[in-house]
Amino acid sequence: MKFSEMLTIAENEMINLEESFDFNINKLTAGSSDVGQNDIFFAIKGFVTDGNKYVKDALNKGAKAVITDGDPGIIDGRIHKVADARKTMAQMSNAYYGFPSAKMKMVGVTGTNGKTTVTSMINFVLQSLGKKTGLIGTNGNYINKRFLKTEHTTPDAIELNRILKEMADESVEVAVMEVSSHSLALCRVYGIEFDIAVFTNLTPEHLDFHGNMDSYFDTKKMLFDSLKRIGAKGIQPAAIYNCNDEYGSRIVSGSEAERIAYGFGCGTFTAKKINMDIDGMSFEVLVPRNGEDIESIKIKTKLTGKFNVSNILAAVAALHSLQVSYKDIVKYIAEFDSVDGRFNRVKLNNGADAIIDYSHTPDSLLNVLTTIREILDESGSKGKIITVFGCGGNRDKAKRPMMGNIAVSNSNEVIITSDNPRDEEPMSIIEEIKAGISSDNYSIEENRVLAIKKAIEKSGKGDIILIAGKGHETYQEIKGVKHHLSDRELAEKYGK
Repeated sequence: MKFSEMLTIAENEMINLEESFDFNINKLTAGSSDVGQNDIFFAIKGFVTDGNKYVKDALNKGAKAVITDGDPGIIDGRIHKVADARKTMAQMSNAYYGFPSAKMKMVGVTGTNGKTTVTSMINFVLQSLGKKTGLIGTNGNYINKRFLKTEHTTPDAIELNRILKEMADESVEVAVMEVSSHSLALCRVYGIEFDIAVFTNLTPEHLDFHGNMDSYFDTKKMLFDSLKRIGAKGIQPAAIYNCNDEYGSRIVSGSEAERIAYGFGCGTFTAKKINMDIDGMSFEVLVPRNGEDIESIKIKTKLTGKFNVSNILAAVAALHSLQVSYKDIVKYIAEFDSVDGRFNRVKLNNGADAIIDYSHTPDSLLNVLTTIREILDESGSKGKIITVFGCGGNRDKAKRPMMGNIAVSNSNEVIITSDNPRDEEPMSIIEEIKAGISSDNYSIEENRVLAIKKAIEKSGKGDIILIAGKGHETYQEIKGVKHHLSDRELAEKYGK
C-alpha cells in the first residue's frame, strides 16, 4: 500500500503529501528500535519517554514518513505534523490493516472490575456453540484456544489492528475485548467498530492517570458514545449497563444504540433468589422474550459471590444481543469454570481454604471479602478470614489507605505484604496502606512468599485465606525485573 493511498482511505486531511515523498509502506511502528526501510514512524509522547527524541534516528534507519504532534527539533520533508498523533496512528492503522473490526461482530466490555470474567464467559459460551471467536484481554489474546503472541501486554492501535486483522483473516465471527480506560483515553481503540458495549461498574481506580472520577467516567463513556444506532453485521447495536451502579444510566445516556439494563431489582435482566456457597451458586433471572413478555430462567454456576451474579447478568445480556438462545446460555454458563486468578479455590490439608483473587481495587477487595463472609455465615461456620494483600507500585496511591481499611474491617486478621512494588520501596507502600488502618488486627511481612506461608500456618479447619492482588500473575515485578512468583503455587506448596 502506498502512503498516499492510505491517507485517502483513512480520510486524513491533516497531511498534504507531495508526490515526491510518496512510497510503498513496509510497516507502521511507534517503536524507534523497530524502524526499518520504508516504515512510517509515529513519534508518540509516552509516560516514560518522548518519541520525538528518536525522529532523527528513525529517519536514519530508513523511515520514509514520521507522524508527530510534537517538536522533533529538526526540519525534514518526511516529517508530518498532525493535531493528535495517537488518533492519527489509530486512523492509519485501521486503514492499513483494512478496517478489520468491520468484518466481525465486536463486543467491548469496560468497567473497573469484572471485565475479564464477563469477556471470558461470553467467549466460552460462543466457542461452546461452535463459533470461531477472538478474545483480547488481561489474561491474553486468543483465536479460539490458540494463544496469540504480542509485543506488548496492552496493544497499541497498530498492534490491536494487526491482531484484529489476523482474526478477520481466520474468519472469526465474534471478537470479545476488554476495553480499559487507558485504551480509550490514549486512542488505542479509536475507530474500532464495536457493536455491543458492556458496562460493569465504576469505582476509584487509575485516578493517578485520570485525575478524578468525572474524567474517569467521561473516558469510559467514549465507548458507548461510539456505538451506532443501526448495525451492519446482522445484529442490533446494544449499550448494556449495570443499573445498580450510580454511573450506569449516565454512561449510556448519549448512546444511539439500544439501551439494555441488568441488575438486582432493576433492569431488563434482573436476578433474584440467589443461593450460594464456596463451590458455586444458583439464581433466577427475569429475561425478556420476543421484546415484550417476561420469563424466568434458572442459572447454575461454578462461580460464587453477588459480584459474579452481576458479571453473569452482563454476559447473559450480551449473549442475548448476539442472538444466543436462553437454553444455550443456561447450559454453557453452568459449564464455565472460574477465570484464572478470579476467586480460585485451593483446598489446604489443614481443612482451611485459600482463595486466589486478582482483587487489586478497593471495590473488588470489598466484594471478595463480603462474599467470603457470606459463605461462612450461610454455612454456619465459625471460621476466620485471613487476608494477605499489598498494593502495586507506580500506581494510584490514593487507593492504598482505602484498601487497608477495607481489609482490616472485613477480616479477622490481615497480613500486609508486597505486591508488585515496581520502582517503589515495598515498605513505603506498606506505610501508605497502614495510614488507613485504625485497628490492630494486622501484621506486616514484606516478603510475599513468607506472608502466604505465615497465613497458612495461622489457619485452621473452616478458615478462609484470601490471597489478593495478583491472581493469575506468575511473577513479582521489582525494579524492572520480573521474578517468578505464583500465589496459587505457594498456597499449594505450603498447604500440603
